[in-house]
Amino acid sequence: MLTTIAPSEKSLESGLQYWLVFLNFIVQKLDLHKDDQGMDEDNKEERRRLWWATYIIDRHAALSFNGRPRLTDQECSSLPTPCPDAIWDNLSPLPRSENCLPHSMASRYQVRSLDMLGTFLPLSRILGEILEYRFLDDHPTFNTNKALLDTSRATIIRNLQLWFDSFKSLVEPDFCRMSEPECELLPGGSNPAVAYYGLHMYHCMFVLLYGRMDVVRMYHDLEWQASPDFLTAGEHAVACANVARHILRVDPRLSFMYRYFGTYFLQSSFIFLILAQKLGQQSDSLILRNCAINLQVLDKFVLATNMDYQRTFAELLRKALSNNMTRSSQEKAHASHDHTSALEELESHLDPEMLRYRWAPGFTGLWAHTEP
Repeated sequence: MLTTIAPSEKSLESGLQYWLVFLNFIVQKLDLHKDDQGMDEDNKEERRRLWWATYIIDRHAALSFNGRPRLTDQECSSLPTPCPDAIWDNLSPLPRSENCLPHSMASRYQVRSLDMLGTFLPLSRILGEILEYRFLDDHPTFNTNKALLDTSRATIIRNLQLWFDSFKSLVEPDFCRMSEPECELLPGGSNPAVAYYGLHMYHCMFVLLYGRMDVVRMYHDLEWQASPDFLTAGEHAVACANVARHILRVDPRLSFMYRYFGTYFLQSSFIFLILAQKLGQQSDSLILRNCAINLQVLDKFVLATNMDYQRTFAELLRKALSNNMTRSSQEKAHASHDHTSALEELESHLDPEMLRYRWAPGFTGLWAHTEP
């Protein structure tokens, strides 16, 4: 279910939102967020896995379509987390003790196994918190309470640290170093593909938390560009690009979970487009290197999928590198005195098709409505 998400294929785009609403309604109607005490442990576990898979999809869809999660953490707070795939795939009956252990709040953010649910469920919890944080930040009432926002973000950062510490204990000692710009160390082959995608998504959480999510707002917000938040988002965007380079090595066709990966990869790539367009010829080798890596991954997406936004963004990033890098310093100086707004300037650089995909209030992310 997780690996067949298609948030922007033309054949599914128009109806996908309604199917997701229906899916959420069905799992709630069946009370999958509650254990049925009359069932054996195998049936209970199957219901749990269906609920938690839908929970992950719900948060992924909320990010993809610029919404808020529909399934709340409160309604499933007492539902045990799924058992590892290694136990579930065993043909023997599931022992009751395997999945009835009490879970502390901290353990809900920890990686318990290197499989889809074990790795991405705790990250999806954090993603839901980031989306709610973003809603508060855009809300005209709540965004005036800086203490609330600072406390919320600090809590999310602690939860991310819980995830990372538990993740490091399950992978090879040097595995996480692949996100460092200068690291050429190749991780061993004992790490499953899900670990690479999980590490990328982890760094993308920081891009979402410290960034602006929307490419136009990123370009327009000069205060953010001059803040420590911009540097933090940029550092983790670089880490995403480095991990993406290794993902291409272990999964050259992006066949493992390309539909799920696409949204996070796009979000982690926006900042490089902004830097390439704003710096032009002054872009340093690190920016150019990361743009090149992202283009390689985007080209793989274009070959593997029918996702319009990936194709559009690849063309846009390639154009920014080929055209904007040749602008002279005099042209840029002249442009800096132009009285056109930042939005108008960006629209002159961005393909109008790309401006259909917005993560600002009033827009629907990848759910770009087709012109009549």
